[in-house]
Amino acid sequence: MYEAYNRKLLRVNLTDKSWQIEEIPTAVLENYVGGMGTGVWYLTQEVDPKVDPLEAENKLIFTTGPLSGTGAPLFAQAALVTKSPLTGGVINCYCGGNFAQKIKGTGFDLVIFEGACENLSYVLITPVGVKFVECPELQGKGVNAVEDHMRDQEGEECGTAAIGLAGESQVRFAAIIASTRVFGRGGSGAVMGSKNLKGVAFKGNLGVKVNDPETFGAKVDEAFAKFKQATENQFNLLGVFSRYGTGGGMSLINERYALATKNHKYAHFATGDKIDSSAYHKLARSRRIACFGCPVHCGQLHAFEGEKDGLFTRGPEYETMYSLGSDCFNDNPMVLARAHELCEEYGMDTLSAGCTIAFAMECFERGLLKPEEVGFDLEFGNGEAILKALELMARREGVGDMLADGTRLMAQRIGQGSADFAMNSKGMEFAAWMPQRMAGIALTFATSNRGACHKRGPIGMELMGEIPMESTEGKAKVVREIQDIVNALFTLVSCRFADFELPHTLFVELLNAATGMNKDLEEFRLIGERIWNLERMYNLASGLTGDQDMLPERCFEPIEVEGEEKALDRQAFINMLQEYYQVRGWDTDGVPTAETCERLGVELPWK
Repeated sequence: MYEAYNRKLLRVNLTDKSWQIEEIPTAVLENYVGGMGTGVWYLTQEVDPKVDPLEAENKLIFTTGPLSGTGAPLFAQAALVTKSPLTGGVINCYCGGNFAQKIKGTGFDLVIFEGACENLSYVLITPVGVKFVECPELQGKGVNAVEDHMRDQEGEECGTAAIGLAGESQVRFAAIIASTRVFGRGGSGAVMGSKNLKGVAFKGNLGVKVNDPETFGAKVDEAFAKFKQATENQFNLLGVFSRYGTGGGMSLINERYALATKNHKYAHFATGDKIDSSAYHKLARSRRIACFGCPVHCGQLHAFEGEKDGLFTRGPEYETMYSLGSDCFNDNPMVLARAHELCEEYGMDTLSAGCTIAFAMECFERGLLKPEEVGFDLEFGNGEAILKALELMARREGVGDMLADGTRLMAQRIGQGSADFAMNSKGMEFAAWMPQRMAGIALTFATSNRGACHKRGPIGMELMGEIPMESTEGKAKVVREIQDIVNALFTLVSCRFADFELPHTLFVELLNAATGMNKDLEEFRLIGERIWNLERMYNLASGLTGDQDMLPERCFEPIEVEGEEKALDRQAFINMLQEYYQVRGWDTDGVPTAETCERLGVELPWK
C-alpha cells in the first residue's frame, strides 16, 4: 500500500537551522491524499489562524501528490500552501515545469519551512538532509540570477525556486518562481521573503514506485490517447493551446464579450488582436514547451529580435494578456512582453500586479490619485507607466509602496468610494473573467476560499453555452460540484487542463493503481468537499466571515454587450449565494453547520 508515496515529511526550522523527518500518518493520506489536501491539513492544524502571515509563525509548505514523478500525463505540478498576506486566509497555489518531480526525487512528499533565517539564505535539500547557505550577495537579485547561482553552486541537476526583489520587499502578491513556472497567487513570495529565504534547491534522483504497474500503465496509456486525440484537433481547446498557448482562446473570449477591459468596466477590447497569441507568433520566433511528461505543450517561448532588443520570454499567458493588457487598456505587445518579463524577474503575480495597476489608473483618471502623488502620467494605455509602476511596486518606492499592498488595502487608504471599483474578492484581485457576464463566475469569485480564483469555476460551461452565461438559476449546485471535484484533483496534483478531457473515474483509477487505495468516485469527491470546508473553517477563524462573500459594486453595474446593456442583478446574486450556502450545508451566514463538519470529519484545534 501507498507505494507512490515516500510517506516522508521534511520539517525545516529556519530559525535554528535544524531539520527532522516525520512519517505522514495513514489517516492524513486516506482523508487528504496529497498536494493541496495534505498541505491544507498541516497548515490548518499547525498555524494559528490569527497569526500575521508575514510573521515567523506562519509556515511555507511545498507538497507533491501521489502521481507526481510518475508517467501519468498532466500531473507535473507541485502545490504550495501558506497563510496569504493578501487575503489573510489560506492560500494554495501551483507550479508546473519539473519542480514536483525534483521535490519527490529527494524522497519527500512534503517540505514544511518554519521560522525565519537570521540572514538572507538559500536551502539545499537532498535525500540525506538539509544544507543552509547564507547568501548576502544575492540580495536584490532577480529570480533568474538566483536560480543560476544555486545551480552553479549545488549542481545543474537541481530543481530550484526563488524570489526576486518583490519577495524581499514583501509585496503582498509576490510570487515564487521555479524555472519560469510560478507559484503565483496570494503572496507566497512575500511569506518566503519574510523568512529571509531567497531560494530553495532540491537535488535527488530517487524514483517513484506504483502499487500495480500493469494497471497503472494501461491507465496512463488511456490518458495519453485522450490527450493525443484532443491536441490533434485544431478546434479542441487543448488543440488550440498546443499550437498557440493559453492566449489562443483570447479572440473567442473577446467575441463573447467576456474579456475584462479597462479595470473590468468593459467586456470587449477592440484592439485585443494586437496582444493575443497570433500577434506574438507574427512578432517573434516562437516554439512550444511543455511541463514534465506533458503532451499538450501549452507553453510558448518567444524570441524577439532587432529593434526589440533580443527579448526572450516564456509567455505571456492568457491571464497576463488580460491583467497587463486589456485591463490596463494596453494593446502594445512589446510593453506586455516586457511587463511579463519584469514580473518574472521581480517575482510578482501578474494578475494581481496588472489588476492593481488598472485600479490605480482609474483612481488617477478620477482624480483620486493626484499627479504629484504618482510622479508620472498613470493614464490607461500608457505602456511606460505600466513598466514604471511595476518597478516601483517591486521596490516599494513612491506610489509603488501603496500599490504593493494590492487593491483592497489601496482602496481603504484612498477611500472616496474607490472600493466600488477595486476588483477583488477577499483581497485577491480578479482573474480575467467577467462576473457581470457570467453568473457562475460571479458566485465562484465571491465564494472561493482563496479569493477571486478562476481555477474552480464553470468558465468553459458558460463561455461555450453549455449553461446560460447570465442566468443564476442552478448555478449554486454547479459551482459547488466544480469546487469539490477540482479540490480533489489538486490532491494528485493534476493540471487543471487534464479535467478538460479525462473522465473523473480515470483520475480515481490512476490514484488506486498508483497507491493501492480502493476509492470510488464519490469518496474521491468527498475528499475535495472535506478540504473545501476545512479551508472555510480556517478562513472564518482568520476573520474572513460570510460578509466577504461579496463582489465590488462595479459587478452590479450595467455593461454594454453588442449595443445592449446587461447587468448582474444584485438580488438574484444574493439569492444564488444563499442557495449555495444551503447546498453546501452551511447556515445563512456561510458557516458550516455542526452536522456538515461531523459528516466530513472537519475539525480545527483552535478555539
